[in-house]
Amino acid sequence: MADFYGSATIMLFSNATLLSFQDSLPENFNELLAEQAFEPCNAFSQHSFGWVTPMPEGFSDLSRSFGNRTLFCGRREEKVIPASALQSLILEKAKHWESLEGEKPSGKQRLQFKEAALTELLPRALCKSKNILAYADPTAKLLVINSRSANEVESFLNYLRTSLGSLAVKRLDAGTASTQHFTQWLRRDQPPEGFALGDACDLFDPEDSASINCRRVSLRSPEILAHLDQGRICTRLRLSFEDNLSFTLDKDLVLQQIKSETHVDLVDIDDSIEPEVKALAELDAQFSLFSQEMAQLYPKLVKAVS
Repeated sequence: MADFYGSATIMLFSNATLLSFQDSLPENFNELLAEQAFEPCNAFSQHSFGWVTPMPEGFSDLSRSFGNRTLFCGRREEKVIPASALQSLILEKAKHWESLEGEKPSGKQRLQFKEAALTELLPRALCKSKNILAYADPTAKLLVINSRSANEVESFLNYLRTSLGSLAVKRLDAGTASTQHFTQWLRRDQPPEGFALGDACDLFDPEDSASINCRRVSLRSPEILAHLDQGRICTRLRLSFEDNLSFTLDKDLVLQQIKSETHVDLVDIDDSIEPEVKALAELDAQFSLFSQEMAQLYPKLVKAVS
């Protein structure tokens, strides 16, 4: 999937999957996360998930609260085995079998060769890891996960549910109606209250399944309207909110490529303080600003797509 923009301002959250969160976090939330703290893959495990600190280097707490909003972070690690290496080892085992038995191995035996090949390759495989930030805001009834992957979000929620014992969340979802809303906002040049049209969109033709990616263009131009008049629908749309955030909204109502239009001012922080303390202050400032924007954006987005 092509990005709307090649570069973007570094954000605490570059993506945001929004979920309705009706509960509050338990008082021992940090301790519950510690029970499933991240441990790297061992020699024979292919993947691992656990909780890590969302804070800068030098801090170890597994959550960070600002008011009643709580920031936390999961880490996913997986072994990377090149498909070519795996297939080569399976083929080697199959040929060895054939030379000994005088016949080609069955499908079941090839599956056994694959399991044996994985066991041999795992201890030597490189590890790839990714941190996934999230925060809960009980007042706004909101859980935000820094991911645009549905599978990654579902996996994250399953691990969080295991840590907490239960977790009642519901993803913001307008179904196929989301593209109808996007198309009408474009056609009428009337985005929802608080939002403004950006300068990019994706248009889809349901007749021939062709897509048109429009970048750095006026969405009020005659060319865009002509595409809509020809029956094309909008599946991704660049928007801004209250002149503070800009983002791409996709048909699953996930915010992507989030950029802040507000500068985080740290001029009041004494330059003589330790770097890790300054880094923590910057984290707090970014988290406070972003979570406040999301608390204001969420109900308006829900209303806009309802």
